[in-house]
Parts: sequence; C-alpha cells; structure tokens
Amino acid sequence: MNVRQEVEARECRELAAYAVHSVKSRGRDCPIEPDTIRTVFQRDRDRIIHCKAFRRLEYKTQVFVNHEGDHYRTRLTHSLEVWQIGQTIASALGLNLDLAGAIALGHDLGHTPFGHSGEDALNSLLPEGFRHYEQGIRVVEELEDSYPDQPGLNLTFEVREGILKHVIWKIMLDPDSFSHLEPTVMPSLEAQVINMADPIAFISHDLDDGLRAGILDQADLRRLRIAKRLSLAGEQAWLRHVIPLLVTDVVSATAERLVQFSINSPDDVREHAELLVDFSPEIKQEKEELSNYLYENFYDDYRVRRMRKQGIRIIEELYRAFISDWRLLPTAVTAPKRDDLVGAEGKDQEALLRPIVRDYIAGMTDRFAFKTYAQVIGGIPLPD
Repeated sequence: MNVRQEVEARECRELAAYAVHSVKSRGRDCPIEPDTIRTVFQRDRDRIIHCKAFRRLEYKTQVFVNHEGDHYRTRLTHSLEVWQIGQTIASALGLNLDLAGAIALGHDLGHTPFGHSGEDALNSLLPEGFRHYEQGIRVVEELEDSYPDQPGLNLTFEVREGILKHVIWKIMLDPDSFSHLEPTVMPSLEAQVINMADPIAFISHDLDDGLRAGILDQADLRRLRIAKRLSLAGEQAWLRHVIPLLVTDVVSATAERLVQFSINSPDDVREHAELLVDFSPEIKQEKEELSNYLYENFYDDYRVRRMRKQGIRIIEELYRAFISDWRLLPTAVTAPKRDDLVGAEGKDQEALLRPIVRDYIAGMTDRFAFKTYAQVIGGIPLPD
C-alpha cells in the first residue's frame, strides 16, 4: 500500500459519512495516472497553487487598490483567509479538508482587476454578462496552459463544482450555464463550507480594512447587535471575536441540520433542496445587519467609490478600445482566431472579439490594467 492509499484508507475510517471521500471522486475530464503520494483533491490543490491565475491574485483588488497600502487585503490574502476559515469548519464537521481547501484556494481565480467594480463593468459591457465564478471555471477548464496535453488544469468534478457554486449562499445559478457541473443541484458539504467561509472572511477583513483606513467608526459599530453581543471595545477585540462567533455558530447550526434531515451520505446532501451549511437564524440576522452596515458605511464611502469609479473607467475604455481595434491586443492573445478576425467585419468581428477581450481583461492584475491603460489610452484616469 502506497502513501496515497494509506491516506484514502484513513479517510474511510475517520471522515463523516456525509463527507466526500477521495476514492469516490467523479474524476477528471482527462483521466491521468494516480499519484503515489497525493489524493486527487490534494493534487487539485497543488495544481491551483502553482497556476498563473492563482499568482495573479496577489495584485488583484479586494476593496482597496493594491498601491493604496501594504496591509490591505488582496484577492490572494482573501483566498487564504477563506481557506483557513474553511479548514476550521470542515474539520469540526468531519469533512474532507483537501477538497474544501482546493475549492477555497480556487474560488476567486476568475475575478477581474479592481474587485467587484471590474466584475460589474464587464457584466454591463458583455451582452451575455460576466460572473467571476463562471470565469473561474473557464480559467480551470480552458485558459490555464500548464499541461499542454490537457485543457486547463484538468481538475476533478468536485473541485470545479465547488468553484462554480461558491456563491449559492446569495444567488442561484443559471441552469443553462455549465450544465456539465449540474448548476441546479446542491454541491458537496465541503463546497457549502466555502460558501460560508467566504462571507465570514470578507466581513471580518473588510471591518479591519475599514477601521484601518479611518472609514468606519467604532461608535457606530457598538450600536450593532453583533457588536453588543461581543461587548465590542476596540478594533482588536472585534477581530479576535467575530470570526470565532460566526464559525462556532455555523458548525453548531449545521450539525443540528445534518441530524434533523438525516443526512448520511454525499447523495443525501446533493438531493437536499436547500443549503445545509448555514448560520442559525439569530446569528444570520445579526450578520446581515452587519453586512448592510458595511455596504452603507464602507463600500459606499466616497473614497471607496472613487477607487471603484476609476477601476470601472479603466475596464470600460480598454474594452471599447480592443473591440474597436483588435490589433491593439497582443499577438499571442489573438493568434488562435487571427485568420477569422482578418476576414470578419462589423458584428461578426465583434462577436469573435468579445470572448477574447473578456478573457484578456479579466485575467489582468490591477497594476497590469493601469500599465495597459497608459499604453493604449494614455495617462491614468482620475475620478471626477
């Protein structure tokens, strides 16, 4: 028995009955030889960590543009915080840590530069819209080129499904998009854990970043129900207690639901009509009050809105420039469609260009977008 087989045997002994076992993965689109040391989900985790899209997260905005300060979160640090919180929840519930970890590290691979501002800009420009979780699937299934004999990263079904479905805590997916990942079916508990770890992470770190930037006010925070529950006395007290409170509540409330609905297998999870990993009703209300506070007092602050406007303008002007003249794009980007582009005109040419421009802009880091804007448009746009 090799190391991988020993790990798989240990999973069978120690994981909960409703956890996804590595040996029962639905596999990859392109079968590969098993590794002697790593399980399939450990292998997926490593493929994500070593891919270019993951490295670019270091220079992609969470809320503050990268150059605004050294201590503000980026997409990379956010992904690591989601991974840490997800590991804690998954461990407490007896789930597969490797599967949850791979989903956490890959869940934002499709994000644009300038955070949700960039996503909103592309969504308004593209007739079919733009959603970062769908772009994440394009990244891992098509765009990454680390394995010349295989498309994308060739990840397992479960990890790809988790990347696509990490937003189902707030939005249902389009049943006609990425049907091979069964968008209308509830994902594994490991994926649902990342559904919760994601908002827990960004609520906590946005509080920290907002306080650090002087945008949020401690007196306002003390009026919130969740702050009163924690007897909030200062920034550090908040940071010490908010994540443990939310994590503990998710674990406790989820364990109760698993018993209540007699969940005894991964199939039971997928057949259940609603999320099983969630907060208790009381804490959920308090968390939503806090989220609303952040939207009104942090994300809508004039300083954040100025950064948002700048990012939107950069993406809009780059998109229009590339659509109007495809020769402004790097040769390597247009090479697969070059002959078609040369022979096409008008709407036909635009239809060919849209996915090329979408993928090119979505893959940019903030600093590369600034640099490209200066080269293509000239200067850096300043908010009005």
